Amino acid sequence: MGRQIFGCDICQDVCPWNRKAPIAADPELVPRTALVNPSIEWLASLDESSFERLFNGSPVRRTGFSGFRRNLAIVMGNTRLTAFAKQLRDWSHAEDAALRSAAQWALSKLISGAS
Repeated sequence: MGRQIFGCDICQDVCPWNRKAPIAADPELVPRTALVNPSIEWLASLDESSFERLFNGSPVRRTGFSGFRRNLAIVMGNTRLTAFAKQLRDWSHAEDAALRSAAQWALSKLISGAS
């Protein structure tokens, strides 16, 4: 997963069926400027209603807000940046078991520095 929060673009890039696909000219398929390499901090600061508004009409919305945060927690752990420790500590007490587990895993990566 590395630093990828959601993998649709990678899937599109590596899919053998897409090798001969024409480039879409539809303006609705142009990447949203705010979502091209967004900061992890900004994404982690989104509340559920902001997430819903921002990703309305996007496949990212399929992950749900909790799944999105779970993926962010994994990305934070993979960065090994201690700047994410406070957010991960907060999420490590989340009601959602998947988010809680991912945050605890990520914190262990920050603490241990292990691969």
